[in-house]
Amino acid sequence: MVKNDYRRAFIMLRPAMPGFGGHVRLEKRTLTGNMYFIVTAPEGAGPLRAALAGQKNGQYYATPLGELAQDRRGQLTLAARFDPRAIDGRPLEAYAWVAVAEAGEPCAVALTGNVDGSREVDPGALERAVCALYGQPEAPATDAPPAADLPAPDELPLPELSIEEIAPEASFQPEPTAPPAAAVEPAAPVSPESDVKIYTRSRQRSMVPPETVPANAEAAAPAAEAKAVEPAPAPDCAAPQTAAQALGLSITSPWIEPAEPLRRLFATQAPADSPLGGGYTCVQSLLPTAAGPERCLIGLKASGGRVTGIRYAVPGRYAPEPPAGLEDYRWDDAGYWVLDIGIS
Repeated sequence: MVKNDYRRAFIMLRPAMPGFGGHVRLEKRTLTGNMYFIVTAPEGAGPLRAALAGQKNGQYYATPLGELAQDRRGQLTLAARFDPRAIDGRPLEAYAWVAVAEAGEPCAVALTGNVDGSREVDPGALERAVCALYGQPEAPATDAPPAADLPAPDELPLPELSIEEIAPEASFQPEPTAPPAAAVEPAAPVSPESDVKIYTRSRQRSMVPPETVPANAEAAAPAAEAKAVEPAPAPDCAAPQTAAQALGLSITSPWIEPAEPLRRLFATQAPADSPLGGGYTCVQSLLPTAAGPERCLIGLKASGGRVTGIRYAVPGRYAPEPPAGLEDYRWDDAGYWVLDIGIS
């Protein structure tokens, strides 16, 4: 009988390029493993692809996980499934890092994270190993003979035990919108030659004697009829305040690092209730998992129109030591593993 070894980790991704941020949720059992990526990227960024990487005797290697796709919230997501016993011929324990690269020419690693604890890494060697998977070949010199047609990197056959992409398990339902207000047809103008009439409570028409009509009746009549068809004032349906507005932060100019990757999230989400206190304004960020969607809290402090602190709060259970991937976090009795980052 195979023992069901279960491991769960929350991996924060560290930016290697400005404007990028995100995290990975790792779930591993004996026979199956899943990694769920949620990443934010600056506008104009190229296609992003994820990979696992490791090294042995100073030689770095990597294996592909797949390409991230944009969801309705503007975040880039990927759900990858694998066999932890054999990922491109190696067990999961042989991979020390996870990386997200901006594929193309030139290829560059945008985010990195530790799969199981912090280890010393050569960033240049790691980037070369990952970009060997996703980088475009250099164009041949003009005086050299044309190279043979090669398949695009996406068309290359994957190894037998390679990772397959699956659809993200968390689905986002569009927010209901109020039905459009009924259109009100403008009142027809009153001709100066027409008779001026009024309506009694019995709705019977009666002619007003000419001598009783005031001199400004012709000008007053159109205004009165226009006022009669004026729609009732709409109820107060003002859009809810976003978290960025609650903090007094501008969303049109870049934020200080490392808060910049959170600008789009706080510009679109309303503040969420937080049991943690500390003066942070928080939003919820969805974490898709095999057991169903979970939510963590991301909070910001601001002063004078700039971010002064960041908080990450991951729901969990108390343990003497933080779970893997949350080594720098502390336990809060509200039921969260918490990391506070001060920005000077």
